[in-house]
Amino acid sequence: MLIKKVLALSLIIQILMAGAAFSAEPLTLDECIETALNNHPDLAAAASRINSKRAAVGQAASGTRPQVTAGSSYTRSDNTEVDQGSGAYKTNVQASQTLFDWGRNDLGIKGAKTEMDAVTADYIAARDTVISSVRAAYYGLNLAVREQEIAKTRHSNYEQRLEWAKSYYQVGTKAKIEVTRAEADLANAKLTLVKSESSAEQYRSQLAGAMGVPMLEIAGVRDVLEPDNWQVVLEESVKTALENRPELLAQRKRVDYARVNLELQMKGKSPSVSASAGYNLYGSAPFDDNGWSAGVSLSVPIFDGGLTKSKIEGARADLTTSEAQYVSQANSVILEVRKAWESLREAKQSLDTSTQSERYAKETLDLAQGRYKAGVGSSLEISDAVETYSTAQTNTATSLYNYQNAKLQLQKAMGGL
Repeated sequence: MLIKKVLALSLIIQILMAGAAFSAEPLTLDECIETALNNHPDLAAAASRINSKRAAVGQAASGTRPQVTAGSSYTRSDNTEVDQGSGAYKTNVQASQTLFDWGRNDLGIKGAKTEMDAVTADYIAARDTVISSVRAAYYGLNLAVREQEIAKTRHSNYEQRLEWAKSYYQVGTKAKIEVTRAEADLANAKLTLVKSESSAEQYRSQLAGAMGVPMLEIAGVRDVLEPDNWQVVLEESVKTALENRPELLAQRKRVDYARVNLELQMKGKSPSVSASAGYNLYGSAPFDDNGWSAGVSLSVPIFDGGLTKSKIEGARADLTTSEAQYVSQANSVILEVRKAWESLREAKQSLDTSTQSERYAKETLDLAQGRYKAGVGSSLEISDAVETYSTAQTNTATSLYNYQNAKLQLQKAMGGL
């Protein structure tokens, strides 16, 4: 029942946010990221795991603090032969404190804190993943909106071409086939426009899902595809990744935990010293008798059937595994950085080329439209020019998207989104 109420409340909130989105200004990338950080369930789960490990630290620390217990009992017995009964009660308060255990409690606390640090790094990794997903979806929507505008431009060019073809046909300077070809090209352009509109809507849904509010209606976003002068040296990228990547930080903490655990298991046969004190009330009637008790005890494990030895062997194997996993993960991170860095370099070069090609294609289209408008150009010439320009625009938009996405992948590979 509680789960149903939570889901219903979540749906109501999403619907209210969806209604507000229609009248809002275009969402900025920072606004989308902030919404994701406040609403994404993966981050809520990761934060809850930190709280769980923080509680484990408190549990480990409880062994170093005084322990106080209290109890009370009453018993009665009857002798049926003499019709006589008697009762007795006992009330006691007992306090105990570990005085020295050769560092076992301290190691337990240290291990619990190390585990908490590891899941904290996991939270940062989850946060980076959420931010990366939002940015990728935002860039994808930017691309879809640009492709929609390109499709509109292409459709507009074919509409203009159809008007010219009809006017030339009416005065007899062009054949009927000119009109037919122009109508066919316009119909194809209309189909492409419809598909681009559908693609933009799908990217809006993807962005809403990445923000953790899948029912949110996104009216528009700001275009952020224009390139910048962001540059980074490969060696510096690798160094930054090895220092900042949260997955590596988490694995380093797990190596530390395995090392602490090994040290803890090696103290399995260490003695411990504790002190205790108590106060007892007992007798057949209240306050019949009472007394204090206090003592110090020493516990020395002598033989545990090989349990400690087995625990040490297991802890040592776990440490070796954790160290090997860290090296493997570090190698994967280095490879990821190198590939992302190369992708960014390629994206920059492709963007320069596609921008130049778009400029040439626009000049060609202007010349072809001028010739056709003057009545000396052919339908094939203008169709080729329109298609070439549309393709060049699409290539530029795609190159801009690839640049931003490659930059995003490199930043994520380096850690610290």
